[in-house]
Amino acid sequence: MAHQFDDDIAYETRRPPRRRRWVLIAVVAALAMFGVASALLWRSYGLPALPSFASGVAPGAASPADIPDKVVGIKDFQALQQQIAGSLQSSAQLVAAQQAEIKRLSDQVAALTAKIDALQPPAASAQASAPVPQAPPPAAPRKRPAAKLPPGISTGGAPLPLTDR
Repeated sequence: MAHQFDDDIAYETRRPPRRRRWVLIAVVAALAMFGVASALLWRSYGLPALPSFASGVAPGAASPADIPDKVVGIKDFQALQQQIAGSLQSSAQLVAAQQAEIKRLSDQVAALTAKIDALQPPAASAQASAPVPQAPPPAAPRKRPAAKLPPGISTGGAPLPLTDR
């Protein structure tokens, strides 16, 4: 009887009303238009780009196309040249000081290595002169107990007693 009841039921799937589809399409279109309008307003008011959307450009930094061409005078060029020369001279002095410090440290390491090498031979000779403890004599091998023969084997030719096996 249960089989008749199950076979009589017709399963139908409900389809959403078309009205809900149009609402979904209208909401998506409205969100898209809102996004485009927001982007245009953002751009027209000149607000800075968000850091996550900037393509490698730091916020507030002008691109090379935005920088106007500027004529540089010979005096400005000479001042820049003197500034670079001063920077190079101070860098050369720092490198020379670092090289002198490295030389001093290298000499100290060499002196310490020589002192350590001077201390090692007496320590090695002290170890060599120490008596070496002799190993104890090997213990005498133990005798193995005689193997027990299983019952039922005659070793001397005598008759064996009868046993139940």
